[in-house]
This record gives sequence, C-alpha cells and structure tokens, in this order.
Amino acid sequence: MKIQKLFAIACTALLASCAGQNSQQDYIDAFVEYSGANIGDKENITIVHLQDITVADSIAYITNSMVQEYQNLLDEKKLAWEKKLEDCEKDERANILRHQDYMKKYEAAKRQYGNDIKYKSKIDGYLKAAQKLPSTHEEYLKFDCSRSYSFTRDAENLQADYEQTLALTLNGYASQSPLIQAYSERKAEEVIASAYTINYTNNNNESLSEVYIFSNKPVAVQDKADSNINILNYNAQ
Repeated sequence: MKIQKLFAIACTALLASCAGQNSQQDYIDAFVEYSGANIGDKENITIVHLQDITVADSIAYITNSMVQEYQNLLDEKKLAWEKKLEDCEKDERANILRHQDYMKKYEAAKRQYGNDIKYKSKIDGYLKAAQKLPSTHEEYLKFDCSRSYSFTRDAENLQADYEQTLALTLNGYASQSPLIQAYSERKAEEVIASAYTINYTNNNNESLSEVYIFSNKPVAVQDKADSNINILNYNAQ
C-alpha cells in the first residue's frame, strides 16, 4: 500500500514545477493542515529542505519498484519454454519407441512367416508403420515440424518470447508502463515534489523529527516518508 501511495506521489501530473518560490511558511501551513490535532505547539514548527524529487527520480523509483514484476515475468516465460521442451522430449521418446516397436514386430513376423505370401501384407504393414515414425532426433524434428501442431515449433516460439523479454531489460520493460509513459513530454530535471524534515511537538508533548513529501503547486503534503521503502530510500535497500 505504501509503494502504491508513493507511486501516486511520483507520478501525478498535478505536481507541476512551480512558477515562483514557495516560502517555508507555505510548507508549514500545509503540514499543519495535514496533521491537524496531532500537533501540540503550532508556533514552534521548523522545517529543513531535504531534497527535491525530479521526473528522473520518479522514473528511477518506478523502474526499481518493477524489478520483481519483471523477474517474475521472465521466470514465467522461461518455465513455459522449459515445460514445452519437456513435452517435446517426451513426444520424441514416445514416437521413437513406437518406431522401434513396429520394427520389432516386423523382424519377428519376418522370422516367423518368412516369404509366406499370405503374411506379406501384415509384414509390410509393420514396416510401413515404422517408416512413418522417426528413429533418430534429426528424423523426429522433420516428423514433428511436418504436423499441424508441432512441439518443436511451439518450444521455439516460447524460447523466442523469453529471449525477447530478456533482451528488453528492466529499463525497456519499465518504459512501457503507463506510469513512466506519463512523463514522456516532461524534462528529466523537472522538479515534481520536495521532501522536507519537519521538527515539531505533538499533542503528547513529544518532540518529533519526520520527513514528509510535498507537492509544490499547490503546496500540500502528499505522504509521510517513513521507514518503509519510498521514493527517497528505495536505492539504499
């Protein structure tokens, strides 16, 4: 949930760069409005600018947050390819065994019946059935690819899909996300939010120092940047 909330902070188009300078009091007022009754002494709040968050920062954060999603996709595609290879190998073994079985029946019938014309059709039938089936890996590839459904073709397509996704890399994959594409017309250095350390006393008379992320136009608290993974600390995890 925290990451989703900070995605909203990082991505919203409303966080446009400010035409003028915001004062410290603007940020204090926004914090007071956000925290309300939790603040004890509203007159002694102090703030320290921590850092600005740019479009480039946001893109880097979103990309980093998609690492596991991208890896899961790669794993899924690789597993599908490997399972199809297993199916292909099973089908190859089954058809080569069928070839061998027909050849055994052919040889046994030849030994049993010799040149007896009455059994010629039966003997030839075993041989023809064997000849329609592969006896080696190379023969299996030709046999399989000649069918309307081919395990080999399916495995090759799944391999190509996996390798294409792998070649895309995390950055290429993330760049397709609507969250990043929303920045396509914006400059990398554009400031879209700012982080401030807020020093204040709460209504239990406890002195606190916390980091909050503010939009700049209008000035408003977007969220508290606590110890959970957020746009300020994601690359230190």
